[in-house]
Amino acid sequence: MPSLQKIDSHPIRVLRTVFQKYGSKRHCTFSEHAPANPIVTDVRITISYASRPVSQVVTFELGYFDTLSGRQAIHAVGLKEASRVASHDESIKSKSYSLIEEVEEEPIIEDQYSPNRLGAHYSHMGWLPPDSLPERPWSTQNIILQPLDVGRWVTRRILAGMWSVELQVSEIAPEDALVKDVESALAHPNSSSQIRALRNVFDSWGELIPVAIIVGAAISATGILETNITLEPASLHRHQLRVPNSGDFNSFIETQLQLRGKVEKISYHLTGSRPDLLFREGLDVWLKNIRTTRQWEIIKVTRAILITEIFDSRIQERIKALFANLSCVFYSPLVGVPQTAAFKGIGSEPNSIRRIEIGFSDARIQSLSLHYTNGLIAGPYGCLEGSARTDRIDLAQGETITEIFVWPTDYSIGSLQLVKNTGYISPIYGAVQGVTRSPHLFSGDGNSLLGLSGSYSAIGITELQAIWRNNYEVINYKYTTTFAGGQGGNLWNDLGLIGDRRTARISEIKTWGPYIGFLSGFQTTYTFIAGGHQVEQRSAIHGTEEGKVTKWVLEEGEYITGVCGRCDGISICELRFITNRPSRTSQFTTILQL
Repeated sequence: MPSLQKIDSHPIRVLRTVFQKYGSKRHCTFSEHAPANPIVTDVRITISYASRPVSQVVTFELGYFDTLSGRQAIHAVGLKEASRVASHDESIKSKSYSLIEEVEEEPIIEDQYSPNRLGAHYSHMGWLPPDSLPERPWSTQNIILQPLDVGRWVTRRILAGMWSVELQVSEIAPEDALVKDVESALAHPNSSSQIRALRNVFDSWGELIPVAIIVGAAISATGILETNITLEPASLHRHQLRVPNSGDFNSFIETQLQLRGKVEKISYHLTGSRPDLLFREGLDVWLKNIRTTRQWEIIKVTRAILITEIFDSRIQERIKALFANLSCVFYSPLVGVPQTAAFKGIGSEPNSIRRIEIGFSDARIQSLSLHYTNGLIAGPYGCLEGSARTDRIDLAQGETITEIFVWPTDYSIGSLQLVKNTGYISPIYGAVQGVTRSPHLFSGDGNSLLGLSGSYSAIGITELQAIWRNNYEVINYKYTTTFAGGQGGNLWNDLGLIGDRRTARISEIKTWGPYIGFLSGFQTTYTFIAGGHQVEQRSAIHGTEEGKVTKWVLEEGEYITGVCGRCDGISICELRFITNRPSRTSQFTTILQL
């Protein structure tokens, strides 16, 4: 049998159901297991029809349903599989009932339009759009760190529904092991560790439970509409002539869904029935067979709840209180000179930055714009005319901005330099000398840049602030920055010389000075691990080689923990370095006084 072309899907168990047919009554009990998964796994439903004596028991066990899976290298995108059964049913004890009704409508053709590929994924598999699913306050896994094609995405589906299922939240109770894991997570000593632990719990047990679904069979096709093409509504003609078998199953489906020549980049999916029967006998026979098949699956989800809704009120309130105190974003201090024209470009989940465009001259940053993965553009802000040069920083899948160096002047933002989480350091954009104010480091503490805000005038960007995503995922990531010295001079930054910042340390400092109280040159040697070997990287000489040379070499395992010194408002006069070996401070605490 020809295989179907998948649309980035991942096969997981979504619904394994036993139907026990006792009659025609449409209310049923819900029993066995109803687990939580980011969407679902292993739901078992027993339907007991009791309006007339039992005449027959027919068991249908649903097979497998291909749903969307995230790209696990960075963060999950879309729907992904949970690894554990999270809940069980309480309806038998409580005498409450789920509502399961037979779908009496004839099969239909349904069209759904999506603004981008992610939305098309959800439509393709019968799910609600991403922005219609419950917001998960703990989740950073729906952050999209990959480009998503923006276009005229369309999904056409033949839906043959057999049963509609609506579950009551009161009927679903969490497994004892899940409750234990959640309580253990909440017992961590501080909010940051509690949040990390809860995220691990939900990653394992699941985040969402669908409570309103349609079970049956479906044929789905998703693609991008051709230019100047409008997809006309289609009707499902029963008893149509059998389409000739061309030997190409994808072309066969394309013809059945009346999409030939209208949609490009088409992907197909068949759910809940026999592809071989459709291919051999045609659509009409396939639709008739659905009534007697034992392979029904979920073909549509119309409502889902958070996994937290199945906990008792005590646990729910603790989780709500914990995440109510968690700000999704945090801001670096504003740097520069405020103006009346302000801007704020910020992405929200699932919008991540994929490109930053910078307009600059030899004197200042003139314009900024941010392009997001959903196709939105923030900006351009600033002076849009007369930029001497422009450049762009592209962020590939998994790449984010984690630090920004800013050099302001009395009138504008003079220079910018951006750092990726991969270690990439951009050039210094803008002025490389003549900066009249202290340099600043915007750091997300290891988190990713979400946006920029500030103000601008007719000459360019005058004030800047970084907006960071607060995800509590980076442990033991700290930075301290301060500034001392005078104004002017040439700008430099050694960060780009460091190959692996996790293992890097300063191993040698060399200075030049013509007389006491004046530091004319400065050079640093960095040591880090690359390819399993220790590597040294020496910076350029910042300044001049005029005067006496002083060199200080740190021993193996010794690293700098503090810096102090003196300046006269124009230049650095003295530097003193303190290391992690206090017992040798008097001998190895070095004063560079030249």
